[in-house]
Amino acid sequence: MSETDEQVQKEEQAAQNEKDLAASEKAGERQVARQESALMKQLAKMKKVKITIPDDPLNPDDVVPVGWNGIIYAIPRGQEFEVPEVIYDIWKESYTKTQAVNKRVRENANREIKIL
Repeated sequence: MSETDEQVQKEEQAAQNEKDLAASEKAGERQVARQESALMKQLAKMKKVKITIPDDPLNPDDVVPVGWNGIIYAIPRGQEFEVPEVIYDIWKESYTKTQAVNKRVRENANREIKIL
């Protein structure tokens, strides 16, 4: 086999590899889209609850992202919205833990350093 034939064969193989990769990526994208659709249907069926995320002067972001299985809700601060209960529960747990940590930080900041 000549050098030219080998080069052509390598180029053809590289082109085929690119096609295979593209087909694999498209199949993966279709699978992700199906999974996302199924998750969105689950969320749509869930009980809805009202949520109002308070303004936070220490955090100037206008929205708070709350995610569940890759589905992200961008919830604006200071406004009431209806969301699936699981989204509320995730935010509430995060908020409660953040409040507890902030309290501990404030308490520890007020302690004096003791030299032993």
